Amino acid sequence: MTVKRLRERQAEATRELLVGIARERFVEQGYAATAMDDIVQRAGLAKGALYHHFSGKDALFTAVYDVVLDETAGAVMAAALAEEDPWAAVRAGLSAFLDACLRPAFRRIVIIDSVTVLAARAWENGTEGVELPMLRTVLTPLVDSGALPGVTLDALAHLALGGLYGSALYIARAADPEAARVEADVVLDVVLRGVRAATT
Repeated sequence: MTVKRLRERQAEATRELLVGIARERFVEQGYAATAMDDIVQRAGLAKGALYHHFSGKDALFTAVYDVVLDETAGAVMAAALAEEDPWAAVRAGLSAFLDACLRPAFRRIVIIDSVTVLAARAWENGTEGVELPMLRTVLTPLVDSGALPGVTLDALAHLALGGLYGSALYIARAADPEAARVEADVVLDVVLRGVRAATT
């Protein structure tokens, strides 16, 4: 292994360490209450090592956000792709997203804190990075099956995304998130049954 490659691997390991510790602190304390000095101390690194990889707290939060969102998108798409029936695939994929709303990392980082921390990024980049591609994967078999005549994939994906994030906020902010998750599931089933009945 060359010296350059060794340094690259060490840098990758340091970055992963910082992201992992930051993830724990953001989940436990929230973005506002998490101090960069605390993350550096827990990592056993000099502050310069952190700023070598991240320009500041927002950049570190963004890296954590991307990891958590990618994990969730992977779980959602895997759940959908495991089903052969297009309607069952949509049900499984959307349900997997709602399940993620009960997980502390997704709930705190993606649903609650990102609303304020990443507002500018969301405005500039929209949801093309992960969310819409995820939903296109979930919804494509249903649209391609011809079960929804006149419905375009992009229009359906955007509408579904709005509903999912509304549901996510409802679950994340509820006094009893698990009860709210059950309520969201009831709504999901009613909507899917209604759409299916209207198109058959």
